[in-house]
Formats: sequence, structure tokens, C-alpha cells
Amino acid sequence: MTRSIGSRARVLVLVAMAFAVASCTNFFYNRLDTLAAWYIQDLVSLDDGQRSDLRSWLEGTLQWHRRSELLRYSKFVRDLAGTAAHPGNATTYKGIEEQVEGFGARVVEQAAPDAARLLLSLSPQQLTEFETNLAAKSKERNEANLKALAAGKWHEKRAKDIEKQLKRWTGAVTKEQQLLIARQVERFDSTTTDWLESQAHWRKSMFGALQERFTAGQSPAATEERILTLLRTPESQWTAAYQTKSTQNRKQSLAVLAALDASLTAAQRAHLQRELTTLAQQLETMTKER
Repeated sequence: MTRSIGSRARVLVLVAMAFAVASCTNFFYNRLDTLAAWYIQDLVSLDDGQRSDLRSWLEGTLQWHRRSELLRYSKFVRDLAGTAAHPGNATTYKGIEEQVEGFGARVVEQAAPDAARLLLSLSPQQLTEFETNLAAKSKERNEANLKALAAGKWHEKRAKDIEKQLKRWTGAVTKEQQLLIARQVERFDSTTTDWLESQAHWRKSMFGALQERFTAGQSPAATEERILTLLRTPESQWTAAYQTKSTQNRKQSLAVLAALDASLTAAQRAHLQRELTTLAQQLETMTKER
């Protein structure tokens, strides 16, 4: 339900892949509604009616996504393959990032009303279970970064993550690029603890609002609108420290993208274009299945 701006410190190709569907095979994409249902039901115990509503919501959302979004993604990726033929600049990458964020915003806008209705159907006991499990999952997802931070190896881990993504999409990483990445990542601030704190603020606001609806005199319409706002704009709950670091990291990420893009060899650039074109074809195939 929330996202980390710090995670944007990636190479060009990872920015392009920021929407989750891009990494899905056809097999998994066709089952995203089922997989999402399993994930949610692992966080909170639902009754039969709630499970039915959840399945209907997720199935409808996946159908909308296939019908409305996949061709948008495919066109975007094809355009990106063309853009990748030549080095870009910070303006290029900012535009790409804004397009990706627009895709995410469309998904949130589509899913938020049904998500709010499901949340509003939960009992006090279910809300407590959900909040506890969501907090545990958040910590679990950030465990590797927390360990690296404690060991003084966060920048080293970030460099390795970037190298892995660069190799995934360009086929290789040169020694010069390894050195470039190592220098550039030192300019980033870790946002892991600030992100966890921001997530905790969001959960407190969300579950507080959901619990308050059981208090006499609470307006159902006002509560639903508050829930929708928290789903659509989770950044309203981010801490000042997180926002400050994230803003700086975001600027730095654009500089990293420019430096890495300029360093790509002809072979790497050709490999990147082939990978992006293949991805576009996969996305187009997904629109025709099921």
C-alpha cells in the first residue's frame, strides 16, 4: 500500500520496470488475483462473505488491468527501447519516472474503493490481527537492509543490488561501471529506518481510523473518505526525515541514471533494447490470454 522513494536509486532499466507486472511471466500474471488473495488471507482471517468479496474485487481488478493497462505498458516499454538507443539525461529519466508513477496511480485509483470497502467490513478483532501481521511483514521485507545497515554495509549492499539489475538488463557490468556505482552510492542516505517509521505512522492512521468507526457518532461517509485518502496518498503519513532524505536521494538517483546510461557499451545498449522489446511482446501476449 505504500512505496519507497529510496528504491528509485536504480539504473534506467529498473525505473522502467517499476510497475510489478513487468516482471511477471504469463503464468503468474494470469494468477495474480489468486496469489494476491492468498497473500491478504495470510495477513487476516476472513469470513466466507469477505473471502467472496475479496475474490470478486481482485478478479475484477485483474480484468480491468489486462483490458486497460497492459497495452499502455507495452507502448511505454517499446518507446523506452527506442529511447535507450542513445544516452539520456536527468530530464529523460524524470519523465520516465513520472510515467511509471502515473501507471501506479491509475492502479491505486482503480483498486482503492474496493479495498476501502473490504477494510471497512473487518471487525475489531480482524483489524488487530491485520495490523499486527502487516507490521511483521514490513519488518521482514526490510530485514536484509536492516542487517546491512547494522553491519555498516548498507552502501555495499545497494551497490550490489544496482549491479545485479544492470547485468540483468544489459547482460554485463564493466569494471568501470562497478567503480562508478561504488562512488555514486556513497552519496545516498539510507532511508530504511525512516521508511519503517513512516510505514508505522501510516498503519497507525489507517487502523486508528478503522477502529474509530466503532465509536458512537462517527460518520460512515467521513470515515470512508479518510480511508480512501490514506490509500491514495500514503505519503501524507511519511515522516519529515524520510521525505527530506528521499527528496535528496531522488535527485541523486537521476544523476546515477545519467552516469550509468552514458557508460553503456554498444553491446550493453543493444542487449537492453532487445530485453525491452521482448518485454513489450510479453505484455502484448498477456492481453490476449485467459
